[in-house]
Amino acid sequence: MRKEYFFDKDVTYIMNKDINDYHIKIPFNPPIKYHELPFIMETDVDNSIYSMVRELLQKLGMDKRHIGTSKWNPFRDIIKPGNKVLIKPNLVTHYHYLGGDAILSTIVHGSIIRPILDYVYLALQGKGSITIADTSLEHADFDEIMASTGIRQMVTGLKKIGYKNLYIVDFRSQMTCERKDGNLIRMNLSGDPAGYTNINLKENSCFAGLDNNPNIHYYTLADKSIDHLDPMEKRKSITDNYHNPTKHEYIIAKSVLESDVIISIAKLKTHCKAGVSLSLKNMIGIVGTKDCMPHHRPSLPPNGDAFPKYPAPYYIKSHRLYRALRKTLHIHRIPGVRAIINNLRRRKIMVGQHINSGSWKGNDTIWRTILDVNRIAYYADKDGVMKNAPQRNFFGIIDGIIGQHGDAPISGVPIRSHILLGGYNSVILDTLATMAMGIDYRLIPTIRNAYRLEKWKLTNEQVDSIIPNSDIPNLQFILPKGWRL
Repeated sequence: MRKEYFFDKDVTYIMNKDINDYHIKIPFNPPIKYHELPFIMETDVDNSIYSMVRELLQKLGMDKRHIGTSKWNPFRDIIKPGNKVLIKPNLVTHYHYLGGDAILSTIVHGSIIRPILDYVYLALQGKGSITIADTSLEHADFDEIMASTGIRQMVTGLKKIGYKNLYIVDFRSQMTCERKDGNLIRMNLSGDPAGYTNINLKENSCFAGLDNNPNIHYYTLADKSIDHLDPMEKRKSITDNYHNPTKHEYIIAKSVLESDVIISIAKLKTHCKAGVSLSLKNMIGIVGTKDCMPHHRPSLPPNGDAFPKYPAPYYIKSHRLYRALRKTLHIHRIPGVRAIINNLRRRKIMVGQHINSGSWKGNDTIWRTILDVNRIAYYADKDGVMKNAPQRNFFGIIDGIIGQHGDAPISGVPIRSHILLGGYNSVILDTLATMAMGIDYRLIPTIRNAYRLEKWKLTNEQVDSIIPNSDIPNLQFILPKGWRL
């Protein structure tokens, strides 16, 4: 039986074309004194983002019998006093080549997080903890991310008015830094204060079907020893140490495993390698190091993800010339190069990732990583042992007030979409979001294969069991160039 979802029960969305930007006045107080939040004393009449998030929770029918009363507690059914709640926003990087507020199309703004914080705090009733955390790119400046989103200043303000056990954590165990001589080095970070757990999915990994092929290598962009722009490179990688015929291992932040509830706050974005970056892709940020996360495989299909015809991107006619430009110019540490790169991007000469590094619709690798990590997030217990039943509750929001399309998730073009989406199941939520983007969700390997999982399922629905409700908007997102071929 086919179903029409997207209202009240599973997932839904709310759209307000009058809301074009995020609220900027920290700590992003609510516009009025809502009677269900008696501990919030100060208001900000101009904060329409707060009321939009609140309306989304109401449209989902959360704690439906108490809506409109002082007893309304939207997270009542999934958060109990004493729980540990992990809020996982997309905080991938601090920089967008267009400069200015374009970065807010890439990462989640604090004004989206604030109402979620308040209602989580209400559900906890002063007991338990809230952690805001993510694993940004290795070269990302986490302090700059905190500044552009207002998150750290918001948390500091909330602590001053009495919020307890509220934390911000950079899950990265390492970051890439530039030395004075211009060379890049890896620095160790304190990372997750709870530590990390290695989880080996073995024969139950989505990669297990490739184990009989001795020619397989796994690449992640964090591995600087690999030439990711050479589609024929077959060198052993760092990631091969974690993924090979004997194991398929991920290094997971223990704060995730110790949590009782995960609230994912993703961005509405396309993605060069995965097609879209939504709730499922957002869970990549629970892994402490990119080294253990395969993003693409070298060589031609079926062994790898290289594009068979080596297409020339835009006006560059030779892929060798393109590779030389990327290797020379995509090094931000050279004085003046950032300005050169921005100019080339604006002229559509160098945009996003090269197709040969798996940035096209034939990428058969990254969806496996995404689904493995999501199954860990749902089914791994506090010790990292995979169980048959889900170990924690999930709630997801996708922020599309300002989304990003084209060669996203970090080099695309901002698009004001005026939309928020939310729900209890990441697969159904991503299905709705992809439809709203104007993209056939069955063309996205992560979503399509999520419906087909037989062990540690992420949904009990089938890929063809859902049809869109006629009210779903078409936001006309443009896919990355490698997905339009």
